[in-house]
Amino acid sequence: MKKVFFDTWGWVAIAHKNDSHHSEVVSFYNKFLINNGIPVTSNYILSEAVTLLRAKTDTKGVTLFIDTILSGVKSEKILLGRIDEQRWNKAWDMCKKYYDKPYISFFDFTSFIVMKELSISDVLTSDRHFEEVGMGFKRLF
Repeated sequence: MKKVFFDTWGWVAIAHKNDSHHSEVVSFYNKFLINNGIPVTSNYILSEAVTLLRAKTDTKGVTLFIDTILSGVKSEKILLGRIDEQRWNKAWDMCKKYYDKPYISFFDFTSFIVMKELSISDVLTSDRHFEEVGMGFKRLF
């Protein structure tokens, strides 16, 4: 089964009907699921997605959307990488390593760690930072 890391950008594009990439990303998501793809994300990414979606959309819709993701996690259709102390420390070390790229968020560094540990190279995002770190990650949008 193909695994793709879902960044905040991807979840927001799926959930927010007024997002300029909504139709295109929803189409990708539906095909990905039909082909038994496994979305992978992290608790930090979901936290960031909740924050952005609550600011842009109806909070009841956000609740339904996130609860649906969490249901997918429980049924093992979505893999949730939790950022625990060990992963946080690895992300912090990476953050220090890339001191020359202060525009890369700490959220992204935690995602890089999860992706690296799970040998995932594809990421549902338009964020170029995933490719800038030279770890073989490939943006899908």
